[in-house]
Amino acid sequence: MTDSRRNAKALRIVAWTLAVTYLIGAPVAGYLEYTGDVLSQRFDLPPQLIYATCAAQLLLAVGLLLPKFAVWSAGLLTVIAIGAVGSHLRIGSPLTALPAMAYVAVQLWFITASRKARFR
Repeated sequence: MTDSRRNAKALRIVAWTLAVTYLIGAPVAGYLEYTGDVLSQRFDLPPQLIYATCAAQLLLAVGLLLPKFAVWSAGLLTVIAIGAVGSHLRIGSPLTALPAMAYVAVQLWFITASRKARFR
């Protein structure tokens, strides 16, 4: 298998993994907010922002699976994840920020690798 085919396969695997985790995680966060776990109170944010963020994550997760939109979707999801890191740090909970930091790192790698693959 050539390097470019191996890289393309790795990018597809990462895109699918990110998409599946967002497609599972965003509805769970929205459901928890709706049923009274009150993420909005914990983070001192309006509930509408939690719902809007969940909806954006769902839409962008689908975008990750479409090659034409994958890099843009990953970029916007990275912005959301950076906001999540900031929210966790603002409430003094650095350990719970670690998953969001991992998403930022993986999505930045995905963006970089996708752009390199496109310009070869």
